Amino acid sequence: MRRSALTRTVIALLSGLLLWALWFALAYALHGAQCAGALGLSRTAGQIAQVSLWLVALGVIALLARRAARLDVSPGLGRTARYLQITAIGATIFAGLPILVLAPC
Repeated sequence: MRRSALTRTVIALLSGLLLWALWFALAYALHGAQCAGALGLSRTAGQIAQVSLWLVALGVIALLARRAARLDVSPGLGRTARYLQITAIGATIFAGLPILVLAPC
């Protein structure tokens, strides 16, 4: 496996979960700042911002999952990349559901 192919494979393996971790940190930092009144956002505006961030993260992770499915690697490694992307999508959905059903503060 060439170095560039290895780099693409590692990025495909980790990108979804790294993006999920970034979204999680940003979403809950936004939540904390909103509840503390640091941003000056109303409840509705803050919730709209969080839902928008959640949907963007889901969309980008889904696009990364499609890209990971097209990798030219061994079948086992490709399957692992796909399962990790599915895990990232599931984690983003389940961690973001409280944003939809609970009051911001």
